[in-house]
Amino acid sequence: MTNPLESLERQLEALVERVVPRLLGSRLSTPVLAGQLARTMDDGVLWDERGKGFAPDQYALTLPPEDVETLLAEAPELRQELASGLSEAARTHGLLMAAEPEVTLAADPTLARWDVRVVAWHRARPLEFTQGMPREPRTEPGRVPAGAFLIIDGGKHFPLDRPVVNIGRRLDNQLILEDPHVSRTHAQLRVRDGRFVLFDLGSTAGTQVNGRRSKQHVLRPGDVIAIGGSRMVYGEDPGGPPDSTPAYTPPFPPQPAGDQQTHVGRPPASEDE
Repeated sequence: MTNPLESLERQLEALVERVVPRLLGSRLSTPVLAGQLARTMDDGVLWDERGKGFAPDQYALTLPPEDVETLLAEAPELRQELASGLSEAARTHGLLMAAEPEVTLAADPTLARWDVRVVAWHRARPLEFTQGMPREPRTEPGRVPAGAFLIIDGGKHFPLDRPVVNIGRRLDNQLILEDPHVSRTHAQLRVRDGRFVLFDLGSTAGTQVNGRRSKQHVLRPGDVIAIGGSRMVYGEDPGGPPDSTPAYTPPFPPQPAGDQQTHVGRPPASEDE
């Protein structure tokens, strides 16, 4: 009997070989990319009350910055063709999608040349979809986007369920990163007009989004944030973070918020030692 995952991998490998230019075939491993796409799709399947399986509809492919530029230049239709192929693969294997799939290419300068990492999630939960949920529910200005989260280092999720989230080494941050290259109060996520905006708070090492240093950036699903040695993928799903990853727990017991309220109006000066 054919293994469903192996069958899915073969179908996606044929897709990748078709859409990736032959020139890149020897550098970008099609079996590795196909395997990651198949496993993230299979691991992310959710089931509704009628037993119907829904595959993830959001996929982020992270590669080194120069590889992203090469792919965009030599395969400009890659994202759309991968999205169409993922939709076809899901149908072939009896899976539904709550929305048309989207594929994002994101830069991660810590990866070796032609390494690729795939993260997948659902824009909407199956039950919400079957009840006629709009494709992109509106968020009111100033309100936290529904189901926003971070995937930290590919292994843990951090729900973004408040309008202000501080990130840094200090124990009164909501997201504590135990890393000497991270400032005490390094960055801040703040809701503005219904979107999360990332601010660098004058850190020494800086904050990068999709491989580029950034002082301020409006986040969109699939964006890769680099702070010190940590890599975080931003996502949105009205149902919350993916169940396949455990929740983030701080390395030390968090302390009271202290002076964090001052961060809401204006980012404070760097507090590095």
